[in-house]
Formats: sequence, structure tokens, C-alpha cells
Amino acid sequence: MMIKLFLIILVILQSKAYDTVKHVSNENTRPIIGILSQPTPYDWQKPNGTTYIAASYVKYVEATGAQVVPILMNQSIEYYSHLFNSINGVLFPGGDSTDEYLYVANLFYVWSLKQFDETQRVFPIWGTCLGFEVLLMLTRRSTDVLEPCKGYDFATELTFTPDAANSRLLGSSLPSSVKTSLENEPTTANYHNFCIRPENFTNDPVLSTFYKMLTISPDLEDRTFVSTMESRRYPIFGVQWHPEKNAFEWRVNTTIPHTKDAIDVMQYMANFFTNQTRQNTNHFDSLQDELKYLIYQYTPEFMGLDVSHFQQMYFFYK
Repeated sequence: MMIKLFLIILVILQSKAYDTVKHVSNENTRPIIGILSQPTPYDWQKPNGTTYIAASYVKYVEATGAQVVPILMNQSIEYYSHLFNSINGVLFPGGDSTDEYLYVANLFYVWSLKQFDETQRVFPIWGTCLGFEVLLMLTRRSTDVLEPCKGYDFATELTFTPDAANSRLLGSSLPSSVKTSLENEPTTANYHNFCIRPENFTNDPVLSTFYKMLTISPDLEDRTFVSTMESRRYPIFGVQWHPEKNAFEWRVNTTIPHTKDAIDVMQYMANFFTNQTRQNTNHFDSLQDELKYLIYQYTPEFMGLDVSHFQQMYFFYK
């Protein structure tokens, strides 16, 4: 009887182990995330350095166990299509909006929605600051969705909305300690001059149908703006604030928070997005092809004390 019981237990354990192996094998353990580049402001330019990515975004992604591919501007549609089918998600970074940035962001946005609608395959998108604003523009199909906002160089807390409780980003996956920090401490760095107000978001039938408003925050005039959102249907997430700055931007005389709690906030947000991209199984055709696109072939440059508010930047040349 004991032997029979032992055999039954052994079969159960082996079955559970097999299920675990299957689960692990379905997880993408080599996620690669694209980051949009953007035109270099005139006063930051290096010789022939036409576009750039702040190194803090690259470190933000790499700190989660993902690799980075810079998505360059002014390339062919074949180039963008090849990257969409080879990488596992894309990050729209903060900066200054340009027509080319909007054009490239729109390609990945439309392809992500189309793929999910047709096959249920996810291609996650994350928008930070400008990226958050661009997501609103792309969804609304209008650039006239924002208003001026006193939101530059200050840190603040978040106020959670009722929709946050059942969201993917700020719901059950959010550790209670991180939630407490977000709600009670100035752990979110803000560097924006435009925003969308909660009442405008709620009253817009397109935006409020497509997105959940997860948090609001006060600006420097104590007026609230929408600070965090996620798509109701698609793997699309946006923050008006800058989680990457907490750990990777060290300019003096700024309000960027560097407390342990602020770093925990950064790490949670970064890990969340990369874990979303782990559900995507895209890959390059070969290792040789992958290596042609990875950011390792570029070297970040220290920007000195007065040139830029970014500590380091990657420049891309024609």
C-alpha cells in the first residue's frame, strides 16, 4: 500500500515538474525591446549626430534582463517592419515631439493593435512623458489633445483612481510597499510642459473608451493631470512621469528622487514592462542579424555639466 501511494505521489510530482518546464519554455528569456530615437536638439548636437536616445532609457531596460535595439529615424518601411517582427516590444521615450517621431511611433502602434486584433499576439508598447502624450495623439488621431501644464522639474506622489485596482500595471501585481510609496512620497519625477486634465480625459469618448485612467497628480499650480494610464484591451501603457530618471539621471540641483523607495518604484515599472514583452516570441532570423541592430555597437557619451539635462546620450549618425 505504501509503495503504491509513493508511486502515485511520484507521478503527481513529475506531472507538476513537467507543467513547470512547459511554462518556462513558453517564456521569452531573451526579450529585446526597441527604443525610439529622436532628432537631436541643435544645442546638443555632436558632429553629424542627427538623432539620439538618452542612456537612462537603455539602462532602465537593461536592468530588467532585456536587450535594447535603437529604432532609428528616417529609415525605410522595410526597416521598421523587420524590427516589429523581430523585437518583443517598444518604448516611446520622453523628449520633443517631431513629425518623424510621430510617424515611426504610429507604425508600431498600428501594427501592435492590428496584430492583437487578428491573432491575439501581444506586442507591448510603453510611453514615457512625450511617449505618453504621443499615445494619446495616436489614439485620438489628433495632436490637439493636450494643454499647457506647469509640470517641469518637480517630484510628486500619485493619487490612484478606482480603475487602478483592477489594472494590470497597478493592480494585484503591485507590491503594497511600492503602492504606499507612490501614494505618499514624491517618487515620480516630472519633466513635462503639456498634459491632459482628468475631466478632459473622462469626457473624451475615444480616450476614455480606449484607456483606463489609473492615477492623477498635482502640477506646480496644484491642478491635476492624468499621470498613468493603460489600454483597456491592448498591451499599451503610459506614464506622464519619468521612472527611469530615479536611478539613472544624476544632475545636481534637480528634484529627481533617489531614495530607496523611489528606486523600488523605478524597478517595478521597468520589470513590469519587460515581463509584458516576455509574452512576445518574436526573434531575429539569426544571431548575426540580431547583432546588427543591438545597441552594443554604439557608445554612450557623457554630456558634461551644462550641455544637456541627460547624464549620457547615445548619438546615431547618418
